[in-house]
Amino acid sequence: MSVFVEAREMIERIKDVISKDTDGFVYDYHVADALDISYSTLRINIMKNKPPIVKIIIFCRKNGLNIDDFLFNVYKSKQN
Repeated sequence: MSVFVEAREMIERIKDVISKDTDGFVYDYHVADALDISYSTLRINIMKNKPPIVKIIIFCRKNGLNIDDFLFNVYKSKQN
């Protein structure tokens, strides 16, 4: 079992953060905008399970998130 979460899970965590600022649904293209990458690049990263770590770190920094909690498998247990 890996200590890192998979790319799809990281995207879902970003959606959780973004959804607090919107009234509607949050889609992958919203995540791509938040990470300042193209939607196609995000889709390729998800398919290859290689998340854009540097962009995610920048996103976490801008939103005051603890990167350790965000990238490792401790995120859900701290949410509850």
